[in-house]
Amino acid sequence: MQESNEYVEALSKTAEIIQENRKFIILTHEFPDGDSLGSQIALFELLKNLGKDVSMVCKSEVPYQYRFLPDINELKKDLLKAANPCSDGEYVFFCLDSADENRFNFDTGLLKEGASLIINIDHHPGNTMYGNINVVDYGKSATAEILYELINLKFKEILNYNIALGLYTGILTDTGRFQYENTTGNIHRIVSHLLEFGIVPSSVFSFIYENEPFNRFKLLEKVLKRIKIIKSKKLIYSYVLQQDFSNLRLPFSANDGIIEVLRTASEAKVAALFKQVGKNQFKVSLRSSDSNYSVKDIASEFGGGGHRLASAYSQKGTLKEVISKLVRVIN
Repeated sequence: MQESNEYVEALSKTAEIIQENRKFIILTHEFPDGDSLGSQIALFELLKNLGKDVSMVCKSEVPYQYRFLPDINELKKDLLKAANPCSDGEYVFFCLDSADENRFNFDTGLLKEGASLIINIDHHPGNTMYGNINVVDYGKSATAEILYELINLKFKEILNYNIALGLYTGILTDTGRFQYENTTGNIHRIVSHLLEFGIVPSSVFSFIYENEPFNRFKLLEKVLKRIKIIKSKKLIYSYVLQQDFSNLRLPFSANDGIIEVLRTASEAKVAALFKQVGKNQFKVSLRSSDSNYSVKDIASEFGGGGHRLASAYSQKGTLKEVISKLVRVIN
């Protein structure tokens, strides 16, 4: 696919900024996933190998599935500690895999005060283009795919195992293990190149998908017992509560992948998992197995976003209220 001139120019400009500046902060959204963390690690490793002063920041804990990533312990939760003093405007901020500023859960005023430039790198439709430079392409499978193109443009000689592992992780997870419709021929060409740096696919797969604590199966049992299907809406859904995580001594990230189980129901075209994150506060994951049905349109009704077959949003209210609101908007 022909890249737009705007995208190519933004990619080239970003490479120049990396070459010309010294201090960088890399942010990604709270409740991070494989693409957000893999991309963050890949960019961190690149900048570190270029001799830059660089820090990574994410408000949430690192999910256990991604603790195998190199230098993951360097990730900070406090923006002020990462950029001290943050208000001096000396830092270039990379904002990765986030369609808008609110997903970071940081004071956006503080963010803008501390940055000489904000570079927004993302692949989600509906990106608000909040950066001074926006390297955004909705056609990419993952933010990691965009970073690969950035590295391939100007920094080929820096590409090493650690960078490749971060990129591979981002692409693997955001393509649904190379099963989603965003898995293109170009993705396989990129992955083929990344494997040249010594990545062992079976090991990465095992870390991410075969590394579950026993109580995670008890959590899955609870979710499966709560499943409801509304045949007239072709909707299947379930929920998980904060007390489930605390009673089973599991982190929030233990819910990862459960929505994909619901998605496999042949009687449904929409799957939803309601995940409690606070009193009367829920994150809602949506999936569709029907390429003609966009869950992104549903998520946008509630201020969320994502992709046609995988989207999410946040909603306030009781569990009953949040479920009812979703049911009403599904045709």
